[in-house]
Amino acid sequence: MVWINSEYTEEFAVLTAWLSMLLPWSVAYGRASLVGDAAKETTVVILRFPFFGIRYVLGSGFIDGTTLKTPLGFYNETAGTIPEQAAAHLGWTLAVGVVVLLLVVSLLMYLEVDEVIDRLPGRGVYAVGVLMLALASVYLWAALRLNGSQNTKILGIQQFVPVGLVGTFLLLVFAVLNLFAQRT
Repeated sequence: MVWINSEYTEEFAVLTAWLSMLLPWSVAYGRASLVGDAAKETTVVILRFPFFGIRYVLGSGFIDGTTLKTPLGFYNETAGTIPEQAAAHLGWTLAVGVVVLLLVVSLLMYLEVDEVIDRLPGRGVYAVGVLMLALASVYLWAALRLNGSQNTKILGIQQFVPVGLVGTFLLLVFAVLNLFAQRT
């Protein structure tokens, strides 16, 4: 059974590559102590996109409670204090390089630069699949490290709830579909 018609595999690879750059790879919801005030717990929502992350503290106003940072900014915040989170943020920072490479390959495919695309396996479709698989693996590893090290309580459970790994799982699905796309 063919999931993607062979004449559209390159277009599908470009589309999935661009979608993977727009989806958040992690959305976490939980209660945490604010930095510098361990007695005050707040509800926090963290959305992590490939190039930036958004932290929103519920109840503190949209402008005052929203923090926008790059992966390196999150790393600098946790380096030296929370090593597991710092490692996950460093992995996220390194994943930005894979995202940029994925963007370059997808743009070359979109612009139909044949002298480059012909050298890639499956005219770039398999390269996109491998890059997406690598990206999903790094994101999954980082999400597991972040979830395991965010020591908070929700309904008596001592964890952050990773409600948004849907983006990472979609990335895995896109990778598999690209890797097993039938080329003629």
